[in-house]
Amino acid sequence: MLSMQLPALLKILVVFVLVVAASMRRVHLGLAAAAGGIGLALWSGMPLADIVRYTVGELVNLDLGLLAILLAGIMGFSAAMKKAGALDAFAAAVGGMVPSRPLAMAVTPLLIGTLPMPGGAILSAPLVDSMNRNPDVDGSVLSAVNYWFRHCLELFWPLYPAFILTSSLTGMPPQRLMLLNFYALPVLFGLGMLFILPTLGRQQGVVDTATPQSLSNAAHKVEASPKGLLPLAIVLGVYVVGDFIWHAISPGLSITAGAKALVSRYVPIYLGLLSGALYVWRTAGTSAVFHRAIDRGTVRLILVVVGIRVFSALISAGGLAAQAARELSSAGIPPLLVIAALPFIAGLVTGVGFGYVGLAYPIVLGIMPAVHGLPLEAGIVLAGAFGFIGMMLSPLHVCMVVTAEHFHTPLAATIRRFILPLGLFLAVAMAYAALLAFLL
Repeated sequence: MLSMQLPALLKILVVFVLVVAASMRRVHLGLAAAAGGIGLALWSGMPLADIVRYTVGELVNLDLGLLAILLAGIMGFSAAMKKAGALDAFAAAVGGMVPSRPLAMAVTPLLIGTLPMPGGAILSAPLVDSMNRNPDVDGSVLSAVNYWFRHCLELFWPLYPAFILTSSLTGMPPQRLMLLNFYALPVLFGLGMLFILPTLGRQQGVVDTATPQSLSNAAHKVEASPKGLLPLAIVLGVYVVGDFIWHAISPGLSITAGAKALVSRYVPIYLGLLSGALYVWRTAGTSAVFHRAIDRGTVRLILVVVGIRVFSALISAGGLAAQAARELSSAGIPPLLVIAALPFIAGLVTGVGFGYVGLAYPIVLGIMPAVHGLPLEAGIVLAGAFGFIGMMLSPLHVCMVVTAEHFHTPLAATIRRFILPLGLFLAVAMAYAALLAFLL
């Protein structure tokens, strides 16, 4: 059939457009993604029996089950914090240290971003929401604030799976990779301050800045900051300590690499959430704060993630992303363009950092020597920036999905709020990569 001869890249893009269009028409994104994955697999000639096998295999995948439990735990913990007044205490604590409310709304998801857990933006979204004092503010603005600042650490923070995988594939020491990508943190934060927060201030009708009186109140609030920050500090602290202990003892354990990976990915954060929840329970003095903490919205969120995972599993099983990469390379496209395009496409397809690193970097690293005068460092910066852009724009990015769901706003409306600073970040990253290529 003629349709079977169409490039894989074109098929992927067509299905992406249809999935996004369906979600904009309020079709459940999980259903749209799953249907898109099945349709794409059929279009690519995958036998129906294989489609069923891969779909069922993903639905019973232990990793997906653990992710669903994690998301439920995050939602339950957030709901309990809100009922116990802990979210207000956290907002007051951040407000005490950062008297400007819009700035506090940026710093909060940034601080939560130090905890690289799947779907972690749902943890900061209620905090951003609780700091908003104007119910008339467009939900897309709050959604963009939470989503943007939640990911300012993505390229730089050494706890992120994408960072760890990049270091492993390139052989670059973590310290050098941190130094190489440090540029992204101030650039992303600064662009958010310039282009997203002013929108929030205009919609609130007043830019909430520090005054002598607010500074006096802030000094009083700082005294209460440790208590307000403690629940999340416990979550993060137990997570970091648990992760450290696991990495110290896991090399001596005789279990499979897959099992080690699952334990590393989920058990430390489970322990962190459990410890934080116990603290909230103790300070609230009642278990009632956890009553109906997991509701219909939580189930809806988990089903979105399930649909996304089915979509990704079918693309991976069909080898469509890898086929698209080969098509780009064999079409005579300049290698430098391929180095930029592959991570972007992979980020768009997978919606996760380790997805674009794991899928594109093995090919990118093989192509880099073909680009005369391109050192490894400059190539990694360029590939990382384009992969980050693709991930941030992907409708399959769980953080964007859960943020938009929380603020009841379409994905397209959220993207529209940060598309300009995202483009400016890409321009800065390209200039920085060119500078590295000149200096190294």
